[in-house]
Amino acid sequence: MNKRQWIVYLIRCSGESLYCGITNNLKNRLEAHNSGKGAKYTRSRRPVELVAASSEMTKSDALKLEYRVKQVPASKKYLELTKEENKMTRNLKKDLQTVNKELDALVKKTESLLKAVDKLDKPKAAKKPKAKPAKTKAVKKTSIKKVAVKKTAPKKAAPATAADTVLTIINRSKKGVNSETLVKKTGYNQKKISNLVYKLRKQGKIKSPEKGIYVKA
Repeated sequence: MNKRQWIVYLIRCSGESLYCGITNNLKNRLEAHNSGKGAKYTRSRRPVELVAASSEMTKSDALKLEYRVKQVPASKKYLELTKEENKMTRNLKKDLQTVNKELDALVKKTESLLKAVDKLDKPKAAKKPKAKPAKTKAVKKTSIKKVAVKKTAPKKAAPATAADTVLTIINRSKKGVNSETLVKKTGYNQKKISNLVYKLRKQGKIKSPEKGIYVKA
């Protein structure tokens, strides 16, 4: 049995207050909150909306993280919840950069070995007899000044971020886009979509005329 199946979640209630809890089935837990069968705090503050969720962990670790989130002010709850995950992401990024450097070095070494093998495989060409140089008239050399022309490489466009991708999809839709459509079109998971939508709403780039539907602000 997999013991690392618990997550800590953060939801926004109808009064803009935040509630933090743990669960091993996020979908069912959110449905319980919105149906009035969840926590006592959320029963009178429906509907609720998912703000963020942690990665899977043991129940013991989930309880510890839930306690830490509940101890900080509302403005810092999101940062506290995602702090550990952001730390893991940074470490993973460093590991990937190290692997990338090692791969580059391996590719260069392989290319060098291939060139050496090619030189060994090529047969030595037979020496051709030297031809006598034909008499040519002396030509006056004219000095030509060489002008160095600097070639400017075209600037590469900055790659689109995940938030830009979600914003583009929402801006193209006149009737609005829901979370399921964003998951299908981007390939991101539900948790990442929820975080991106939350950030875009905070930045005033999108709005939500009704629960679960997002349109251009």
